[in-house]
Amino acid sequence: MRTCLECGFTYGAASRPALIAALGSLGPEIAQRLHGEGNLLRAQRSAEEWSALEYACHVRDVLLIQRDRLVVALVEETPSFTPMYRDHRVAFDGYNDQDPEVVGDHVIMASALFANLCARLSDEQWRRQLSYNFPSPSRRDVEWMAHHTLQEGVHHRRDIDRLLGRS
Repeated sequence: MRTCLECGFTYGAASRPALIAALGSLGPEIAQRLHGEGNLLRAQRSAEEWSALEYACHVRDVLLIQRDRLVVALVEETPSFTPMYRDHRVAFDGYNDQDPEVVGDHVIMASALFANLCARLSDEQWRRQLSYNFPSPSRRDVEWMAHHTLQEGVHHRRDIDRLLGRS
């Protein structure tokens, strides 16, 4: 098991049912944080740090990309994935210009889609192998990828809370 020193998330600590439930609740939890915060959602403390809204958009895109990667992992033998180009997406997709209510709806949908796919996996599918390139190229399994997806959401939910003065 590996624990993120910043957010406290421990890979592999959650059972599959708890993992799926947490993935499904991630979207509503982030969407709730986007209500009634006005310009604070778009505020950037430095050029190197995203705004709370940008973090929410990133979580949405992580969930959608990881869902697509999961489908590929279920079809191909030991697939490898291209980077998601997370920093490029912030500008290309205008994260900070998006409507927070719409982003909230999107992140709810994205977490529900990812959780639904995970809920349908067999034991054999959870163990399917893939090559994951972050943080360094490593052979992983689908279960690790699901935990990693949750870790991304938990980590960035914490970033959003910090930026909104909730932590």
